Amino acid sequence: MEVSESMERPRSGMRIASPNKWRTLILLMLVGLTNYMDRLSISILQVPIKAELGLSDTQLGAVTGLSFSLVYTLAAIPIARLADRLSPKRVILVCLAAWNGLTMLCGLANGFLALAMLRMGVAIGEAGCSPAAQALLAHQFPARQRGRAIAIWQMVFPLGTLLGIFSSGMLSAALGWRTTFVMLGGLGLAVVPLIFFFLRDETRGDDSGRAQNLASSGDMLDALREILASRAYRLLLAAGFLGAIPLNAALNWNAPFYGRAFLLPIEQITIIVALISGVGGALGMFGGGFLSDFLSRKDIRWYCWMPAIAMFAVPLMAAYQYRIAETPMFSLPAGIIGAILLNCWIPPQAAIAQSLVQPSSRALAAACIVVTAGLGGAAGPFVTGVLSDALAGVANGQGDALAWSLAIMSLTSLPAALLFLLAGSRLKADMASFQSGGAGTD
Repeated sequence: MEVSESMERPRSGMRIASPNKWRTLILLMLVGLTNYMDRLSISILQVPIKAELGLSDTQLGAVTGLSFSLVYTLAAIPIARLADRLSPKRVILVCLAAWNGLTMLCGLANGFLALAMLRMGVAIGEAGCSPAAQALLAHQFPARQRGRAIAIWQMVFPLGTLLGIFSSGMLSAALGWRTTFVMLGGLGLAVVPLIFFFLRDETRGDDSGRAQNLASSGDMLDALREILASRAYRLLLAAGFLGAIPLNAALNWNAPFYGRAFLLPIEQITIIVALISGVGGALGMFGGGFLSDFLSRKDIRWYCWMPAIAMFAVPLMAAYQYRIAETPMFSLPAGIIGAILLNCWIPPQAAIAQSLVQPSSRALAAACIVVTAGLGGAAGPFVTGVLSDALAGVANGQGDALAWSLAIMSLTSLPAALLFLLAGSRLKADMASFQSGGAGTD
């Protein structure tokens, strides 16, 4: 039997998807929306924040990328392990209340250090969202539906980006960036009662029919060794790290780019960036999940091949968006296409990860993706800011320096594409080993 066929057919002992799966998906999407609205609001609010607090591009890169993403990365695995061993619902509840409360406090920041510290606190809270959510979804949706279920949930990334950027830009123009932080955090806190009363905490069950349960043993090193035994999974982690660099650089620096390069007011910047990150990101996320599921019916390696093709095209779109286009009207379509390419690899990567591990380690497997993508998310915005400051003396103004920096950062998608191809070359063997009861191949 082909590996791709085995993913489509229930095996003996497979847990059937819970009848509450759609309610769970909707509730987790609400949580994810508040997560990404809070997280990406800083990408548009940094324009007025820079003006009021007088921050450099390096400091802005640290606030939007380095300080946030490094803490997010460090917190992801221990919080995910708590979700595997104890209760994903409780982890989500505590984290949801924490990150939204700290988002409200960001409105009180009076300088770089205070803002950076508060964003670190927000990062700790948000680190508990994605792994616990993906573990719940992977439990309630069978393998043949897992790619599309995770893709639907991951739509919260572009939709939250769209809502966060648009609402933050408009609210900031009307009420100021401080009040905007308070309102966004308050909106997120309103979701807490819904999760408390209506989310069911179902996580146990082994859809491979094996009794092994590393989560209950408490040995995280053993669990990590089993997860990382798959070479395909390790290659996917490396590809995700490199793919996250240009993605997060664009997410965090598109707003300043359009403000500096085309001298646009914040209201127009908000619309352009919301279209790029929201519409382009949504199309990439949605299309990536569904297209990879469809193509994988013929060959499971399309879960890796499709992202590879997309990543090879990223630098071309970035060159046109940031360097060639002379007006926002011509830069915008390239930005949307670039966002599609930069987002479409995320759902297939997550789906394959959840299909290569036991249910008892699903949150941990998702957290490993969060860690590697988080490191890329830390590097992308920060290095872009450093490059922008370094090129300011030789480029034709701040806008030109930032444009060159963003174009340079897009080149990391090329080695990411090669790693996706290598992961595809190992995927069938690792899937066969896992499904036969092995720990993967090295």
